[in-house]
Amino acid sequence: MSSTARNIMIMLLLIGSTLAEAKIKASVDRQEVYLGESLTLTIATDKNTNSQPDFTLLDAVFHVGQTGKSSSTQISNGEMLTQTTWQVLLVPKSLGSHIIPPLEVDGESSQTIKIQVTKPDPDAQANGDIFIEIEADKTSAFVQEEILLTVRLLYAINLKNGALTDPAAVEVIVQQINKGANYTTQRNGKTYQVLERKYAIFVENSGKITLNPIIFEGEVTDNSRQSFGMFQRGRPVRQVSQMLELEIKQIPPAFVSQAWIPAKQVTLQQSWSQNKPYQVGEPITRTINLTVTGLSETQLPDLSIDDIAGAKIYQDKTDTLTRTDGQQLISSKVIKYAVIPAVKGSLEIPEFTLEWFDTNSQSAQTARIPATKLSIEAADGSTTQAPKAINFNTVETPDIQVVPPSSENPSRSDDGLWKTLTIAFAALWLLTVIFFWSKLKDKKPQLNEIKQPVNTTSLKQLNQADAVVIQAKLIAWWNQEYQQHNTNLGQISDQLAPGKVQQPIADLQQQLYANDPSELKIDWQQLIKQGQFKPAKAVNKALVGLPELYS
Repeated sequence: MSSTARNIMIMLLLIGSTLAEAKIKASVDRQEVYLGESLTLTIATDKNTNSQPDFTLLDAVFHVGQTGKSSSTQISNGEMLTQTTWQVLLVPKSLGSHIIPPLEVDGESSQTIKIQVTKPDPDAQANGDIFIEIEADKTSAFVQEEILLTVRLLYAINLKNGALTDPAAVEVIVQQINKGANYTTQRNGKTYQVLERKYAIFVENSGKITLNPIIFEGEVTDNSRQSFGMFQRGRPVRQVSQMLELEIKQIPPAFVSQAWIPAKQVTLQQSWSQNKPYQVGEPITRTINLTVTGLSETQLPDLSIDDIAGAKIYQDKTDTLTRTDGQQLISSKVIKYAVIPAVKGSLEIPEFTLEWFDTNSQSAQTARIPATKLSIEAADGSTTQAPKAINFNTVETPDIQVVPPSSENPSRSDDGLWKTLTIAFAALWLLTVIFFWSKLKDKKPQLNEIKQPVNTTSLKQLNQADAVVIQAKLIAWWNQEYQQHNTNLGQISDQLAPGKVQQPIADLQQQLYANDPSELKIDWQQLIKQGQFKPAKAVNKALVGLPELYS
């Protein structure tokens, strides 16, 4: 098959996969509008299609304006991504709550959207052909409490270009929470185009504070001036908003000595790793998820976790995130811990609480994770196995058979010689028996002299290895040296005698489970050579000798 044909087949498969998984989604730029204002409805599907949503379904509730359609296709990581988008301008016909019904494209339907239409602000006045409005959801707040600020640029002229400044003041943190909405509205019977932006601002100090005015600078198309060819001159325009004053209150006395979390909502959740059954010495991952509505991630406190009786705790990594739903900030912090049980049985995890201040009810609240229990089993192969028994039975002497003299008639000289030799051999045999008997009777077993197999685990370059390699070599050396089957350092640490090696083991575990990049300067080879790395209770100590590690 040629490469061209193969590429065509791949493209067809990608297109077929995209069509099979097509989805349709509806969204609006604003869900709360004044009567007479417009909003933009966007319908998007992840495929290329010639179909058209039936926007006449909206005629009963909205004036349906101009509709636009666009399509785009791109290939990313070998996958074809296609999208078709429709945008339509809608103006509500009446006050109240209205529903944008599901709209269908090629058999797929969008979700419903709720729109709230309210009366126009009676104090809102038209101020020429272009002006700026600034509005805060509250003018009195606590230090570091979220204040939502809405900035609108209204214009009834043809703007050629322009720029709008962001809110600013000393000791004020400003964060934009939407991309900006464009719509039309009515003021005093006049139609205006509106650019609307929303911000979250946080004031760091108490007292009265005044925000700097919002400034717009741009150019307006001036049809009265002479144009040359395709170039048309613009008239400069500049507008300045009013200055907004805020009253910032001090932190309540109850929160002066603890974390200050002024928020609309706080939730705490936890989860545990699923590597059950949990065993002694094996790390268990605990994940705590903190979600706060009305603060940014930089304002979230550090979470201090209490010690757990019967376990060691090592903090892993912490991830933070700030997002927005278009109306407010929502931040989250995810903390992971390695919990290493030290004993089998029921491991009790204490309750975790976090005090916070509810800015809606203006009262102190407590978020909590209830206490829980984990069932911990004994580690596999953690018991010490006795070495093979050695046979200490006395050495059996071989039976010596005395050959009787020949029945032949020897000569006298031979008979005398034979008797002499017989007596001599008998005496030697008797002396041999007496000698071996005395040796066996007086000899005591010298167990330390029994040579054990040499530990074959290489400890060369151990001090220069990384934490993972050090852990593996220490466990392998220990298991071979003491005939055990440990699987982690926690099992070994429980057997160690108090001394120089316990703290290095704890530091190594901290580096392993807490992702600590710091370098440990520990002479493991010297600790082993000095006999520090051994069980507190002797395991058939007479049979175990320290091998020559550096021969």
